[in-house]
Amino acid sequence: MTLDVDAVRAFVTVADLRSFTRAAEALGSTQGAISVKLKRLEDRIGERLIERTPRLVRLSARGAVFLE
Repeated sequence: MTLDVDAVRAFVTVADLRSFTRAAEALGSTQGAISVKLKRLEDRIGERLIERTPRLVRLSARGAVFLE
C-alpha cells in the first residue's frame, strides 16, 4: 500500500499538536487542506485515525498504533 507522504506528515503534525488549525499553521497550509489530507489517509487505510469533536482532537486506538 502506497501512502501520500504529505498526508502522513499532516497526520503526525495533527497528532503532535492536537489541533488541525495549529497543524495547518505549522505546515503552511489551511485547516481545510489538512482535513482533506487526513480524510484521504483514513480512507486509504480504511480506519479512523483521529477522533474529532468541535473542542477535541485525539488519536483513535488505530491512530495511536499508526503513529508508532
